Amino acid sequence: MAATSGPETSAAAVHFLYPDPQSELAGVALFQEVFWPRSGPELARTKEGFSVVVPRPPVDRMEYLFELRYRDGSRQLVCDPANPRRAPSPFGDKSVLEFPEYRAPEWSQVAALPRGDAVDLEIPCPGLNASMRVRIWSPPGVGPDRRLPLLLALDGLEYDLFSQLTQFLGQEVNGGELPPLRAALLHPVRRDQDYSASPEFTRVLSEEVIPQLEGLIRVATGPSGRVAMGASLGAVAALHLQWERPEAVGGLLLQSGSFFHHHYFSQELPFDPVERICMFTERVHQGAAAAAPVPTALTCGVVEETLLASTAISSSLRRLGYPADLHRLRDAHNWVAWRDAFDPYLKELLLRCWS
Repeated sequence: MAATSGPETSAAAVHFLYPDPQSELAGVALFQEVFWPRSGPELARTKEGFSVVVPRPPVDRMEYLFELRYRDGSRQLVCDPANPRRAPSPFGDKSVLEFPEYRAPEWSQVAALPRGDAVDLEIPCPGLNASMRVRIWSPPGVGPDRRLPLLLALDGLEYDLFSQLTQFLGQEVNGGELPPLRAALLHPVRRDQDYSASPEFTRVLSEEVIPQLEGLIRVATGPSGRVAMGASLGAVAALHLQWERPEAVGGLLLQSGSFFHHHYFSQELPFDPVERICMFTERVHQGAAAAAPVPTALTCGVVEETLLASTAISSSLRRLGYPADLHRLRDAHNWVAWRDAFDPYLKELLLRCWS
């Protein structure tokens, strides 16, 4: 075993420890995204606390928490007190174990370059009886009158906060690796409802949100001037938008898509609109033709429960004429994994659509 700050690792195994020198806890479990079940395995009590050795997972980095069980029956998820590395998420920080093979992308380590201009606003969406929060990002030094292609990012504010999306775009545009572009970072109104292949939400995006954006900024004309991206349920919403409204976008980045289908997910799924996603997924699988196939990049972690779904949907998209490629990542279902895939997969997609 090689000692690290936190768990001890070897080529074959990982040794997790949680201190409990006063025997205050009833039990401890590892809470993670790379083994089944996700809450587990259980740590065994030792003299100084709790310990477990698990096989080395097929990933280059691993986010995890400890689930503490107290003697009064209460439970708590906590980070590893012996490991200072953290990964942020909408639900709080997680501890991170980086194996020797892991390399964060170089662009993510640079913070000094100009990142561009961002304007926050709310777009009225009568079809949702609400307003949608949107951040419009433009690269540095580009005037408002210049017509540019547009990247539509579902869950865009989270993509920016947890995956450094506009930092990536700014550095690639500034270095001449990407053509100048703008990004609209869209925040969901009712995420589970709207991002679950909702015809109502797709209509609002196509008929209300995109036209209002084009009234505020100068966008390259036609669907080829717009690319949509999303992760998890956001990937479902992005594909549903293009499938139902082919005039809306001319390219797709689908990350860890939650393309639920009864053949892949036998377990009970956690929210009501899942049946609508299953029906949409079946329509794609059974489709005889597509209205307008567009360049599509898919990414998914090798330990994700969505990998089978991503494999199946990419196969069906290719059969329907989409230039669709699935890229398997040595990571799990998290924002850093999606960030690490921007280069090369988002970059290659944007160059393919906009060069």
